[in-house]
Amino acid sequence: MNPKDADQDSQHAERSVSAMLAHVVEQAREIARAEADLARAEAVHRISLVRNGMIFAAIALILGLGAIGPLVQSMVFALEYYGLETGPATLIAGAVLAIFAIILALVAIAQIRRATRPIHRIKENLSADAQTIKESFK
Repeated sequence: MNPKDADQDSQHAERSVSAMLAHVVEQAREIARAEADLARAEAVHRISLVRNGMIFAAIALILGLGAIGPLVQSMVFALEYYGLETGPATLIAGAVLAIFAIILALVAIAQIRRATRPIHRIKENLSADAQTIKESFK
C-alpha cells in the first residue's frame, strides 16, 4: 500500500466520522424540535382544558346563583306541604344545596388537577431519544 492510498483512506475515515457526527447532530436537532413542538401542543391542549373548565364553572355559577332562591323556596314549600315546620324545611333545603355545591366543587378541582398534572410522556420520549442516540454511537 502506498502512502497516497493510506492518506486517502484516512481522509475517507475522517469524512465518515465527521459525516456521522454531523448526521447525529442533525438528528438531535430534529428530535429537539419535535419534542419542543410536542410540548407546545400539549401545553396548548392543557390550557384549553383549563379554559373550558373555567367557562363551564362560570356558567354554572351564574345559573346556580339565579336558581338558588327559587329552588330553596320550592323545597321549603314542598317540605311544609308534607308537614314539616318552616325552620327544619329550610335547613334541609340548605343542606341539600350545600351537598350539591360540594360535589360540583370536587368535580371542578379534579378537572383542574387533571389539566395541571406533570407531563410524563415528554420525559419518557426524551429518555427514549437519548437512548437511541447512544445506540447510534455503538
